[in-house]
Amino acid sequence: MLRRMRLLLISITVLAVVGVGAVGAESLLRVMFSWPTYIDPAVGFDYSSSTALVNLYDSLVYPEPDGSVAPHAAVRWETSEDGLTYTFYLRQGIQFHTGGEMTAEDVKFSMDRLQTIGEGYAYLFADVAETKVLDPYTVQFVLDKPFGPFVMALVRLYILDKDAVLAHLAEGPYGDYGDYGKEWLRTHDAGSGAYTVEEFPFEEYLLLKRFPGYWGETAERAPELVKMIRFTNAVTEKSMVSRHELEISDQWQTTEFYQSTAEMEGVDVASFPNGLVYFIMLNTAKPPT
Repeated sequence: MLRRMRLLLISITVLAVVGVGAVGAESLLRVMFSWPTYIDPAVGFDYSSSTALVNLYDSLVYPEPDGSVAPHAAVRWETSEDGLTYTFYLRQGIQFHTGGEMTAEDVKFSMDRLQTIGEGYAYLFADVAETKVLDPYTVQFVLDKPFGPFVMALVRLYILDKDAVLAHLAEGPYGDYGDYGKEWLRTHDAGSGAYTVEEFPFEEYLLLKRFPGYWGETAERAPELVKMIRFTNAVTEKSMVSRHELEISDQWQTTEFYQSTAEMEGVDVASFPNGLVYFIMLNTAKPPT
């Protein structure tokens, strides 16, 4: 898989993943995931959705294994002394899957759309008061109060092709923007990432195909196709691993699953630290809360 997906796993406790041998002659990587998967950047935020999004779209910055961020769609940025204004300078020549070039207008559109819809990773940008286009390759974010992790949060601002989205509007609650392209983006992408959507029967699987016009580096053995398969049950998944019909398992299996699959020929179980997000639900109707 590309460097992109590997780094996503690192950035997202201990994660165990089963890998089966090398990618086959058809250059297809099959991965099991929990479902559903939402590939709209203003909607998806869970593990499978984030994995898809980081391969379909580019962000201004990209996470490094040491916890820092590196330039990505932006080559550099500046921060005002009061911590309220961030100015980003875009990499020129980034090509969307539709053929158009990424500009500051696309970045502003993506931020405005995310904030307006208010789903997915919108909560990370609650302090953004305004997004300004200074020139075709310069975009500025103005915050209403300082937010220390703002640059890191931009890892989750996936940049959409504005023109592609506007060409696929349907009726909806967002005024002149209709549904803001939500129905179309449910099964299509408008990104510039290393992969593009090839097939997406929503209840079954998501098939991604390498984008030949991708601007960034790709791993030498990156597969031509990646099939994200809907998880059914542990027995079926274990059987698929044993028959080499699955290259990577999902990450939510039992200790017994990993112990037994580790004994299979050609199977490796990888375990490494990971910044997983846990949700702790509190019953506020009972003391002491």
